[in-house]
Amino acid sequence: MKSKYIYLYPFLILCIIILTDKLICIPDVRESGRRNYKAGQNILLGMPNIWKENILAKQNGKTIAVAIGTSRSEILHEWLDIPVKKSTYDKPISFETRTTIKASEFLLFYLILKSMIDSGFKPDVLFLEFSDDVFSEYSVHSYKSKWSELMLHENELMDIFDAMNPEIKRDIISRLLFLGYNYHFKPIQAVKNLITGNRVTNDHYFIGLSSYLNAKRPYSPDNIGYKYDKFPPNEFQKRIVEYSEVMKEHFFQPYQISETETNLFRKIIDLIEKNNIATVIWEPQVHPYYQKIRFQITKESIFNRYTRNFINPNSKNIRHISLNLENSECRYFTDSSHVSPLCVPEIVDKLLQTAKEIPNFQ
Repeated sequence: MKSKYIYLYPFLILCIIILTDKLICIPDVRESGRRNYKAGQNILLGMPNIWKENILAKQNGKTIAVAIGTSRSEILHEWLDIPVKKSTYDKPISFETRTTIKASEFLLFYLILKSMIDSGFKPDVLFLEFSDDVFSEYSVHSYKSKWSELMLHENELMDIFDAMNPEIKRDIISRLLFLGYNYHFKPIQAVKNLITGNRVTNDHYFIGLSSYLNAKRPYSPDNIGYKYDKFPPNEFQKRIVEYSEVMKEHFFQPYQISETETNLFRKIIDLIEKNNIATVIWEPQVHPYYQKIRFQITKESIFNRYTRNFINPNSKNIRHISLNLENSECRYFTDSSHVSPLCVPEIVDKLLQTAKEIPNFQ
């Protein structure tokens, strides 16, 4: 008799798995047994508070410029008040720089921008960083590294599905079919936490991260770098030659344009146009030594190709500028990949001058 029912055991186990998985749709259950949030997830969790602050600032009459980018944009965060020439822009303007994240790329850019739009906040102008390095498929900091940090909602998973590579598409389908897999759910942990009233939290880590994001960090006079051709020999070797080799190894060996990052860039452009967000897409300046190495690998300016192929020259919302191609007067660098914080006033002036060409920018 027992052998007669033994064939039902696999079916029973499958039903238990499916039932347990569907229980994760209940927020309280999910928060009892999910995996701890990692850095990328905590950043996204912190964004709604940032948008609320900016909504209030706009209501108080401030012009808000949001900067989304990597460490090359992060130097904007090192100025409490960025000086703006009255001849360039004569209204009170506030720069939201907590949205510049080291080692970020277009998946994180897209999710930050989507968070901003979903919050109901619309900046007066968006400064979106574009760097050739970000488009390398084998970069150590790519959508692949961010993907491992994220536990996205089902709607977010479906939204980015069309942009991702086949491997991640399969992973998204698995996450949509089995929420337990998406949230790294641990049933035993969930039962214990539901009984004790505990929940999975990252309070200490998140508070520390929020404090970091909120505090403007005045740059140290010891870290203003040198003029591009005035580095002491030992500093040139360390900061320019050796650092360029590190960048080459991390981003360009081997080098292949990422179709996924390209798709995400296109989705960002579509999102900007759909929501009529005045945007300056800009390429930060790098040291001529590194720029030469980079160009030897890419054989062309990726910035030029992508702005030509994906941005309508008659767009009412988007303009672009490369500071590698412009005659920048500030030629101070901290290393081969980053200009000195001393250059921020000139950078902002060039970005705002470009923004004034946008029909939808007031």
